[in-house]
Amino acid sequence: MSLQILPNKFKIVGLFTFFIFCGIPSIISFFMGFTQPFESNENSPFLHELLNPTIMKYANILTILGMLVYMLAKEKVEDDYITKLRLESYQLATIICLAITFILHLINAEMMFNLSYPIYIFIIIFLIIFYFKKRQLH
Repeated sequence: MSLQILPNKFKIVGLFTFFIFCGIPSIISFFMGFTQPFESNENSPFLHELLNPTIMKYANILTILGMLVYMLAKEKVEDDYITKLRLESYQLATIICLAITFILHLINAEMMFNLSYPIYIFIIIFLIIFYFKKRQLH
């Protein structure tokens, strides 16, 4: 039984979803903050409405979903060795995320996290580890 559940073409779907729902709100908020403060936004109610917390929450969820789809999609050549690398990458990413969380709580026990931050960290660490392990193949 393998961990990946999606065909390879879903890598493109995951990347597209990630960049759309991560990139567009970030770009809009960057340019809004660059041109004028967010609080004084009477001149652009559309942008102010676009960046309301509910919409940003759903954009955040869809960004994580895009990363997850990319992570769970098969490689072009999927064999037992790639499956082993994927499993090792999951394991190492989990250990690193737990260590980071533990260290951050030791530094400041009152620190509160948004749930999406550890998810982002886990997926990014997994993708980095898997990339370098897969690169050692070639």
